[in-house]
Amino acid sequence: MRTLTLFSNLALLTAIILSGCASQEVKQDELSQQEQDKAIKQTTESDLQKYGEAITLLGNGDLDKARSMLLEFSGERPELAGPWANLGLISIKQNKLDEAEAQLTKALQKNPDLAQAHNLMGYIEKSRGNIIKARDYYIRAVELKDNYALAHYNLALIYDIYIQDINKAIDHYQKYLALIKNKDKQTAEWLDQLKASLKKG
Repeated sequence: MRTLTLFSNLALLTAIILSGCASQEVKQDELSQQEQDKAIKQTTESDLQKYGEAITLLGNGDLDKARSMLLEFSGERPELAGPWANLGLISIKQNKLDEAEAQLTKALQKNPDLAQAHNLMGYIEKSRGNIIKARDYYIRAVELKDNYALAHYNLALIYDIYIQDINKAIDHYQKYLALIKNKDKQTAEWLDQLKASLKKG
């Protein structure tokens, strides 16, 4: 069986960069509708520019500058969950899991329905070997946002590798593949192998 790991590379981590403010350029799947509506009503152009700069820095790997800007922004807009989720993502990239957990906990206190924060918490728990807790966070992420491809993938891995519930793994691999824009040949081939193994069993 191939070896799979959650967030197997930084590209996957980057794919879950969160947005804590909303603008017309923010994709719908990056924020819960509730937080998006709130942010639209309360966010100034200056806020949007400042936040956008922080997200760009994060995406480009300039984590220290991104962290500094997000901390400043969170002080100015303490009601928003997104900045704290992004801070959690930065801490995960820097392998500071305890720090990431504290930041994501703040994000979830401000918005318990932020699916991306649940997904990141799942990653932390999986990294610590707490598989059932990780599963529960991933389940919550897809409950909140059923079109969240990465959370479906992470949940599929949990069911596949650790819990060995192949039927559920297949279900979430299929959802992941249906949602992604670019083909994932490796996962598609693995899914075919899993289906074939069930037929043989």
